[in-house]
Amino acid sequence: MNKLFSYSSKVHDAITSIGYWLGVLALLAILCMFCYEITARYFFRNPTQWISDYTGYALLFSTFLLAPRVTKNRGHIEITFIRDALPPLPQHIFNALLFMLAAGACIWAGWYAVEEAMRQYDRGIRTMAVVSVPRWWMSAAIAYGFINSGLYFIRASIEELRASKVEQVPRAN
Repeated sequence: MNKLFSYSSKVHDAITSIGYWLGVLALLAILCMFCYEITARYFFRNPTQWISDYTGYALLFSTFLLAPRVTKNRGHIEITFIRDALPPLPQHIFNALLFMLAAGACIWAGWYAVEEAMRQYDRGIRTMAVVSVPRWWMSAAIAYGFINSGLYFIRASIEELRASKVEQVPRAN
């Protein structure tokens, strides 16, 4: 069972790494598009019609492609005054419960985004913009970010429960 968990964790981390680099590329694309827009607008007096649409799309993709990496590294914001007041064993259990709660919220939101993406795909819904693209692309990115982050919260919960078992082991004097 540990081998399966280890293997699936490696696959999960590899998928997250690919998503991370795609998110970084989306941020780089935003930078390049803004530079192009500034140059076109102020030097050539010929602003683009499509830059604002594509930067918005790229911002959405970068946010939800990068979120799982932030969750993996536990880079999310935490308010810890309650947890810090607890002894070590209850701290781990409290953390595990909070991570499971966060996982539930993320996976629920991700599932909702999956359902919405499928509905948008079936109906052929597109964005209302100068450059219209299928809306399900955005919903799929949102689903990826939430579900992948939820899986990292589950992994963090498991790590906390394992750490709580270590805390329970009696120490030899």
